[in-house]
Amino acid sequence: MLRLLLIFLFPLIQLSPNWESNFDIAKQRSIKENKIILIHFVHKNKDAKNVKLEKTLFESSDFIDYANKEVVLLKVDLGIERTGDSEKQFYHNSILLERFNNKMVAPYTIITDAEGKILKRWNHEQPLVAADFVRFIHESIEAHKQ
Repeated sequence: MLRLLLIFLFPLIQLSPNWESNFDIAKQRSIKENKIILIHFVHKNKDAKNVKLEKTLFESSDFIDYANKEVVLLKVDLGIERTGDSEKQFYHNSILLERFNNKMVAPYTIITDAEGKILKRWNHEQPLVAADFVRFIHESIEAHKQ
């Protein structure tokens, strides 16, 4: 019975991408794995636009398969408050906002190299299909390599 359960649950476990929450860790992984960093800014309050984007792009098998192989993922939550355990994360996110998203737009996604040079930006005003989003990421990475 346990074996059957594991057979059915294992594919679901692999479907979730590994999102970092610290740029320094993402940068170290980027250098070590020779990958680009995808930074996604979200609002903690889970407004409808964020929820739809998460489901249609970031939870799609096209994106997950590509991201797990080709990019380091970093999620920055604009809704983190400056209290208790989250104070350190609040300050970390503030630095990232100042550097990459000073207008505090969300959802907002960028890809950068390990040094933080922005290669591509999306403000997600136009709905995207996951396969197109993956293609845009891939094209940006290839253009950066040249």
